[in-house]
Amino acid sequence: MTRLAVLGATGRMGTRVLALVDGDPRFDVVAAVTDRSDPRCGDTIEVCGKTLVVADGCDLDFDVLIDFSVPEVTIAWVDGCVSTGAAMVIGATGHTTEQLDRLHAASARIAILRASNFSVGVNLLLDVVGEVARRLGDAYDIELIEHHHNRKIDAPSGTALSLLDAVVDATGRDRDVDVVFGRSGDTGARPHRQIGVHAVRMGELVGHHELHFSGPGESLRISHTAHSRDTFARGAIEAAAWLAHKPAGVYGMRDFLSAS
Repeated sequence: MTRLAVLGATGRMGTRVLALVDGDPRFDVVAAVTDRSDPRCGDTIEVCGKTLVVADGCDLDFDVLIDFSVPEVTIAWVDGCVSTGAAMVIGATGHTTEQLDRLHAASARIAILRASNFSVGVNLLLDVVGEVARRLGDAYDIELIEHHHNRKIDAPSGTALSLLDAVVDATGRDRDVDVVFGRSGDTGARPHRQIGVHAVRMGELVGHHELHFSGPGESLRISHTAHSRDTFARGAIEAAAWLAHKPAGVYGMRDFLSAS
């Protein structure tokens, strides 16, 4: 049985992970972790047939950490996971280059699966959008629009950036030159090969991503909508079960899905 700790346990994603893993015979949840300033720190929850206290740390050993916190909290747990050999499934997004370097260094010692999105549909989308962009060619303008709830703290979303990277890599564009994040003022005519990226934040939207291609006489839109956070929580749980038995290294959802 895999011993599981959940970081960001009282957040929107952490609570769904705990709800869905409850009763899963593959797991024993040993820790539900939140920040000490969280008013829910100290609350008790029932999961996997036992009572757990939501705490700001963990004194017990665990095999896998599922992290839906924020980047600085992710990094605060890296050394502890390295010291015990615990794997990390990271769903937090918005890490800086320096923080990503820390994670990459840790992956020499432990297994780390980092994903901007844990849904099967989005990862299938990541597999195809680059090919679509490449085959349509430079005659087609590209716009990327993402929609999320009004409490999301990073923009664009990690999923949007992953989709952008897929298109940029497939078409040989330069992200520093050919990508614009929003537009305002007198922008002039659209530059050749430009990709526009736009973030919408409102209400309780779970997640919606659209890629628009418009060229001679036609337009094409490819989109994905998440109807529930359970889509992401289930993906993270399945990834954790898989990662628990993997050697040190960097993994992504496509590694997991290709092995399933």
